[in-house]
Amino acid sequence: MTARPPIRSIAVLGAGIVGLSAAIAFARVLPGLAVTVIETPDDPAALTDHLAGTLPSIAEFHDRIGLRERDLLAAGATHRLGTRLSDWRADGVPLVLAHGERGGAIAPGTFHQHWLNARRAGKTAAFDAFSVPATLAAADRFVHPSDDPRSPISGFGYAWRLDPPRYRDLLRALARHIGIIPVPGVYAGVERGSDGHVATLLLADGRCVAADLYLDCSGPAAPLRSALDTQWDDWRRWLPVDRLLLGAAPARVATPTDDRIAVPAGWRFVQPLRDRTLVGLGYAADQTSDSSARRVLPAGDTVVPLALGVRAEPWRHNVLALGDAAVVLDPLADANLHLAQSAILRAIDLLPGRDCAPTELAEYNQRSHRQAARVRDFQAAHYLPTGRTRGPFWKSIARLPRPDSLAHTLEQFAHRGRLPFYEDESFDKDDWHGLLLGLGMIPRIADPIASASPPELIAATLKQLADATAALPARLPPYPAYLAQLERGR
Repeated sequence: MTARPPIRSIAVLGAGIVGLSAAIAFARVLPGLAVTVIETPDDPAALTDHLAGTLPSIAEFHDRIGLRERDLLAAGATHRLGTRLSDWRADGVPLVLAHGERGGAIAPGTFHQHWLNARRAGKTAAFDAFSVPATLAAADRFVHPSDDPRSPISGFGYAWRLDPPRYRDLLRALARHIGIIPVPGVYAGVERGSDGHVATLLLADGRCVAADLYLDCSGPAAPLRSALDTQWDDWRRWLPVDRLLLGAAPARVATPTDDRIAVPAGWRFVQPLRDRTLVGLGYAADQTSDSSARRVLPAGDTVVPLALGVRAEPWRHNVLALGDAAVVLDPLADANLHLAQSAILRAIDLLPGRDCAPTELAEYNQRSHRQAARVRDFQAAHYLPTGRTRGPFWKSIARLPRPDSLAHTLEQFAHRGRLPFYEDESFDKDDWHGLLLGLGMIPRIADPIASASPPELIAATLKQLADATAALPARLPPYPAYLAQLERGR
């Protein structure tokens, strides 16, 4: 057997949320690892340092690095159950997207197929009325899911709404606790060996940093990873938002629900934190000027251009790009930090030896690309025709082409309500069902298994279930009261 020397040292370019997350995670699993974190000037285009939204997968990452709920609450984080899409549909009915199953097993066949049959007969409530987290989110209520599978409040996940500067400070404190102290520096270049690997990272003040593995977490410019090649898959032909205007507004009452509000120029987002509210506007540069965007969102003060796309090989030789250095997406689905932290865990799980053999790197790159592409598909699916045409942004999306994988997904679902299998999905079938059905995509053919159940029995079961779900919020305190109760118990 050929001996493969293990990785003993890493250098991380960038001490933002992604860089600190990576440094801590690698140090946790590799005892004795020498970690150097270079704190470069912040890149305002690094969205992971500006956005508050996360997905439920963040719980796994926090478990791996040793962060608990009390730590997050102390850092100003609040619980996040879902996203409300307002004015997205022509009928103006809001849609709440939340994580977790809807309805459960009520008869042979899948729940959404039974709901579809009842809808065709005009005998059921809206699809998100059967989602406990969506119902709680719409009522600004929150409760931790029960461990009892028989409980009506089991079977759903929740995420966190982070206060980005305070979360970064929390990670910095955890890094310091395990002996990682970022050092300031400005990237100046690299020296490469005959094998193509980076031998030394050069800083502007003349310092040199040598490591077995280099992590570029510096933002979308990714100067370290770009020193090897500049290959980039451009996704702007499929995603209409290529510019963000970000800002802050006065604090609002705490809520577990974020808002995405369709406006003629694109969509606004609203994410309430403890002491302020993060706001933003996603728009298309060829339709709306920055000055016009500021009139739509007067609180906006930072314009961020988005080079939407993905790096075809985020890991090349001994340099790994993470976060905005690897994939750039707008925050429509709140997947930015999810993609970064998932990539960190994937890199650890597939960690090669010091030689960074092509076999492990190819597997990592393929899986990372698949995951990012399916998040892209999920975001692009938000722009399905819903009858809304008010404004140039919404008129133009009807002409958008679709990636082959999304076209395949929509074709299969539109035919008979089934979703094809794709590896490395970030959004499960319940997420897809909630989005597609909520936007009005109704399959043409009824499912034969669900259709075998007596329609009147299914209709009665659905009504009972919808009524029980609708009654849940009244039994729970408003979210600010629940949050205060949790903080007293910390």
